[in-house]
Amino acid sequence: MPSDNTDNRINRRSWLKALGVGGAAGLAGCSGNGDGTGTETTGGGGETSESTDADTEAADDSGRSVGGTYREALSTDAKSVNFLFHSDTSSAKFVDATMDYAHEFKAIGEVVPMWIESYSETDKQEWTFTLRDNLRWSDPYGQLTAEDWVYTAQNLYGAMSPEESETKENWAGVVQYSDWNDLTIEKTGDLTIRVTTPEPEPAFIASTAFWGGRCLPKDLVQPYVENQDVEGLKQDEELNSLSYTGNLGPYDFEEWQRESRFVATRAEDYYLREVAGSEAIPERFAEAPYFERYELQIIPEESTRLASLKEGDLTFFEDVPSQKVEQFRGMDHLKFRFPPNPFCGMTYYNQRPNGWEMLQNRDVRRALSTAVSKTAIAENIYRGFPTVAQTFQPEWSPWYLTDQVEQFGVGDSYGAEQARSMMEEALSGTDYGYDGDTLVDGNGEQVELTFVYRAGSQNNQTVAEFFKQELAKIGIAVTPTNGGPFNTLQNKYMLNTTGEGSPSFNAGPEATSQEPWDLLYGVALNAYPINPDGSNVFWVPDGGFNFYGYEPEAPIADLYSEARTATDQQTRQDAFAEIFGALSEEQPANFLNFSVYKNAYAENYMGMPAEGEYDYLESWDSSTWYLAEQ
Repeated sequence: MPSDNTDNRINRRSWLKALGVGGAAGLAGCSGNGDGTGTETTGGGGETSESTDADTEAADDSGRSVGGTYREALSTDAKSVNFLFHSDTSSAKFVDATMDYAHEFKAIGEVVPMWIESYSETDKQEWTFTLRDNLRWSDPYGQLTAEDWVYTAQNLYGAMSPEESETKENWAGVVQYSDWNDLTIEKTGDLTIRVTTPEPEPAFIASTAFWGGRCLPKDLVQPYVENQDVEGLKQDEELNSLSYTGNLGPYDFEEWQRESRFVATRAEDYYLREVAGSEAIPERFAEAPYFERYELQIIPEESTRLASLKEGDLTFFEDVPSQKVEQFRGMDHLKFRFPPNPFCGMTYYNQRPNGWEMLQNRDVRRALSTAVSKTAIAENIYRGFPTVAQTFQPEWSPWYLTDQVEQFGVGDSYGAEQARSMMEEALSGTDYGYDGDTLVDGNGEQVELTFVYRAGSQNNQTVAEFFKQELAKIGIAVTPTNGGPFNTLQNKYMLNTTGEGSPSFNAGPEATSQEPWDLLYGVALNAYPINPDGSNVFWVPDGGFNFYGYEPEAPIADLYSEARTATDQQTRQDAFAEIFGALSEEQPANFLNFSVYKNAYAENYMGMPAEGEYDYLESWDSSTWYLAEQ
């Protein structure tokens, strides 16, 4: 999931699910038989290995006991704990403490059933989910049933009933709408749900409708639905205090002091304890979670967060700044893990009407990307931890094909002389051109670009200053601008509107943000390296997260549709290869790098995978991690 410490990635499991999982036809044991009969899966199907504790530091359970307080420091407070409307990482982290999801992934091809007990599919188009029978909302809402799921999906998320065929409006403005608005859902039993996709969708189990999906108590939201009361939904006391979550997550909400801290306490009847030791849920869940208290502290200043880590006040610190890793690795009270990071660090080009109009020109963007050394950013600013990116997939992704991807900012594809030549050609026939070494507009004024960066990380400002230095070599002035902490950055520069209706990340091609900008850095996006279907929200014209106004020349929307519905691996592979090749060619953003998480843990914080064995999905069981006695 995106962190709030360095990149503050936008995350709702809808877009980013911030982890990105999926796969093609054989994913997670969900492949059906060729004759159209369904294949039922409990906990991951044929590819799921038997659950054991031997894969982690927890192989010796002698020190495992309940006690202590989990503490983590975030740079930004949550916007809301009402998950219908939040899209930021801090909000997701707050809610995740109190509620699990329908299911998780523990590795490529391995589903972990959480709220759902099993699932089956028929013809890759009909998906049936069976809920566990021990899920309870808080009083007075009773058992979580199929009725809750179906009502929430049909009336809030935009899903259709079998009798409906018209796409519904997102009347409440919920963030789950893009996951559900083309799906049909129906109740087939007290605990069973059938979801039908418009076309065969082999990787649906890895889509963000159920992977990262939740529902709400029907009786809680029904009055707001019947009255179409959006403000009521947003302001409801129970939705905003997580007082309805019952036994559905490892912790119970205790308090939230705005801009200070979020506190939850160990749930007394966490549902997974009852199934610990089953095929899918390891025995170590029998007493989960292993902390009495869960505390997230809001500390905007990076230096202050690091001071807390140095003093031993934190259990976990996500993504220590690159230049500080060596120093902190030398501290006896800490240990590090470096799982792969599926988030792409990018500098976005504003192609909306309130950005430099030439950024709508593909060849101008290509010239700008040629002018900036990605290698210098990776090696000098981030101390060699990232690998250079050239498109919206890491090289370790199964969807990355080198021969389809065009290079920028490295080797022969980097340099001021080459970039200037490309810029001159791109601007031919416009009012822009060079006056000596300076790029000027029709009035003879130097082109000046506003580079907005997110506050909270020194590296973000350093990247902005480096762009200023590099683009000066091709005659462009750059003004680095502190965009504030994430919530401020989002409100001022990312959300946009035409002046009518509420701002959104993509309110249409003519919509603009509150403040003008040209380049923006500090928000990394999930590339979904196992199942890139969900990344269409970033790169199609009407994509829900296309805040920079990109309108592709390549038929990217059609290619995403082809990939999503392909029933054979090669067709899917070819479609994604074409998508990521087109993105590298058109440069809607300067794809800079994919890093690793540089995560610091208290030395006595145990249970996570051993160093060198930590895949990017392997925190799925973090509620079983614990503090060993010292």
